Amino acid sequence: MRGFRRSGWPTGCNRVRLMRKPWIVVLAGGEGTRLQSLTRALYGVDLPKQFAVLVGDRSLLQLTIERAELLTSRERILVVVSQQRAALAREQIAPYSGVELVVQPRALDTGPGLLLPLARILAQDPRATVAFLPSDHYLADTRPLVNALRSPASDRVSLVGVAPTGPELEYGWIVPGRRLGRSDAFSVARFVEKPEEPLARALFASGALWNTFIQSGAVTTFWDLARRHLPNHALAFEHYAAAVGTLAEDHVLETTYAHMQPANFSRDVLAHASELAVTPVSGTGWSDWGSPRRVFESLAGTHHLDHLLARIREPMQLAS
Repeated sequence: MRGFRRSGWPTGCNRVRLMRKPWIVVLAGGEGTRLQSLTRALYGVDLPKQFAVLVGDRSLLQLTIERAELLTSRERILVVVSQQRAALAREQIAPYSGVELVVQPRALDTGPGLLLPLARILAQDPRATVAFLPSDHYLADTRPLVNALRSPASDRVSLVGVAPTGPELEYGWIVPGRRLGRSDAFSVARFVEKPEEPLARALFASGALWNTFIQSGAVTTFWDLARRHLPNHALAFEHYAAAVGTLAEDHVLETTYAHMQPANFSRDVLAHASELAVTPVSGTGWSDWGSPRRVFESLAGTHHLDHLLARIREPMQLAS
């Protein structure tokens, strides 16, 4: 990897965030099992939700790519998928010429799912900033989110926290700490994962935020955290990064994944990190579409819900 030293940072990298287009990583490697009852009703198969058309005429993955295009150029967008869904993903990103498909040899949770594209970006652009967008989110209005991602906190991983509309039990929560200077961001006091109802009500009343897993920052800041909290994974991906662009790249990637253990980026990295910030956003209509209930609630009162219900009824009518 040009200019990279395993004992230090990229040669000449002053770790100052430059005002240029960020890289965007679209996370699309999950199987979306909790939404399979809905996708099965629509498609007749267990289609992962990110590849399903649930609103409008484009899949959630395609809508996320279009959201990423509001922040950067297609040549700086990476879509991370599992090996078994690579063909389907390739078909869906075909209309977005320039977007890169990154295929994981094995599904090893979100730790490797983030570090693999980070290693590719670090190999090409060590002074880059990057944002991660899960591909199973719904937003009625993307503008507040895009504005938050345009100004990540310096030398911190910046998380996006959504102002909650109720004491949701199935979401993770972020408890903000002190305000960071004159910015709109706060330090992160703690995370709470899927609380019981009394705690969820207390979090809601205290001004805690829903955790979206949308995050941004300098590539080197992310890599610092990985080295500290997932050192074996970081070292393995540094070997892979050194092979990016060479004839050995594919072989090194296969070897890397063959010996790698699963890791969860939230639990194993973010939960232990102090270099975090959270920016509250509101007015987006954000929802993590992890269940049919959330889909129907998000679309209630719109023609999109009527259309979705009609699509569900159509296969039932044909079968009767």
